[in-house]
Amino acid sequence: MRGPVAFVGYMGSGKSTVGRAVARRIGWDFVDLDREIEARAGRSIPDIFSSSGEDFFRDLEHRVLVDTLNGSNERVVACGGGIVVRRENRERLKDAATVFLDGNLRMLFTRTRGGGRPLRASGFDEFARRYEERLPLYLEVADLRVSVNHRSRKQMVEEISNWLKQ
Repeated sequence: MRGPVAFVGYMGSGKSTVGRAVARRIGWDFVDLDREIEARAGRSIPDIFSSSGEDFFRDLEHRVLVDTLNGSNERVVACGGGIVVRRENRERLKDAATVFLDGNLRMLFTRTRGGGRPLRASGFDEFARRYEERLPLYLEVADLRVSVNHRSRKQMVEEISNWLKQ
């Protein structure tokens, strides 16, 4: 399969961890979109949200996504959890092989404790509501849906790598 390959999914699903491992396995470059955004902005994502707002962040996120997917075809890209919110991002992701990492909401909520996630939500109900809003959007762009529930990184990397060979 030709690249680039994009990883999407809700926060805590392992997009960066699994994406990096897949890139290593197939010998491609890896780009963590959130780290790329921070590098371009010269500040952290929580700081971008607090000082400039979500709309500014989403504009920057879109530009970085387009630039990244327009680069080398031999590239694995871990997208932020909200990348699918904007229609133009979903349209662009349809041009890439897109893997949706999906998992149990309680597990994802537990994985995302701590700072650095401006949209995590204060409680589980809000976290679950945002996931339910995004789920149809993840499914819209997904070429492959991979469950992260009770699976090792090795198992997921194997499944995704085999799919990419088809």
